[in-house]
This record gives sequence, C-alpha cells and structure tokens, in this order.
Amino acid sequence: MVHDDSHMFVLNAKKKLEEHVAIEEDIKEKIKELSKLRKSISLDLKKIADQTKISTNQLKNIEAFNFDKLPPNPMRTSFINQYCLEIERNKK
Repeated sequence: MVHDDSHMFVLNAKKKLEEHVAIEEDIKEKIKELSKLRKSISLDLKKIADQTKISTNQLKNIEAFNFDKLPPNPMRTSFINQYCLEIERNKK
C-alpha cells in the first residue's frame, strides 16, 4: 500500500494494473481458443446470439477483443462469460 495525494493508504496502483493486464491476457487467450472451436464446429454467432440474447455485434466485439465497445461491468463480464459457456455447451 502507498499514500495517494490525500495521504490516504491505497492499493498499489501499478500492481493492480499489472494484475488486470494479466487477467485480460488470460481472457483473450481463452476467447481465441473458443473462437477457433466455434468455427471448427460450425457454430455461428447468430445461434449464440439467439441463445444468450447478446447481439451479434457485441459477440463480434468479444472475438475482436474490443472490450471497450462492450457495456461496462458487470454486463461486460457477463457477456464474455455467456459467450464462453455457450460455445462450451455446443462443443459436444
């Protein structure tokens, strides 16, 4: 912990940013794998959109890692989770 400008103790911002970047890289890797799987089993984004009620544009943003174009959290996290779960559900 460090002092901020108001001399309050805060979490180390650099460490928090590094953790965020590491988590985002893990998410990107998972999405990359699932996108390949989705294409290999001929699962189109329209079917995922129908099942999750997430627009195909938002699903395209997830696959393109355009997380800044998704709604803010907690919806962003929910959209990504639903995308992942739907592909895993259909891989059988």
